[in-house]
Amino acid sequence: MNPGNAASRLMRMTPEQRERALEKLPPERQNRIRRQLQRFDNLSSDDQAAVLKRYERFSQLSPEKQNLVRRQMQSLNQLPPRRRQAIARELQNMGSLSESERRNLLNSDDFKSKYSPEEQKMIGDLSEYMLPPK
Repeated sequence: MNPGNAASRLMRMTPEQRERALEKLPPERQNRIRRQLQRFDNLSSDDQAAVLKRYERFSQLSPEKQNLVRRQMQSLNQLPPRRRQAIARELQNMGSLSESERRNLLNSDDFKSKYSPEEQKMIGDLSEYMLPPK
């Protein structure tokens, strides 16, 4: 079963349906998923739709690309808070750009001066595989 599809299905279920599905999992995993679902439920409907789109986009990637995205997300989460926030803002801003505008940004001197080579690769990978094409 694809984890992205499972998460998307759970997010679309009623609370009762979720509980029936979660009862089949080990207690630790149930708790982790319940916390994630609670955060999802507290989002606005627009933010929930964006999360679902990201899960669906992720689930359509090849296993190799999914692993790359997971590694880049882990690397992002290990960065100091200010760097993590700067990269998250950059990715958010890139969401409104066309693919050619994104490429131009990634190749710009300004971009390269703001981010380390590792951060540049992280932003490039995440924008390529997780941001919807425009």
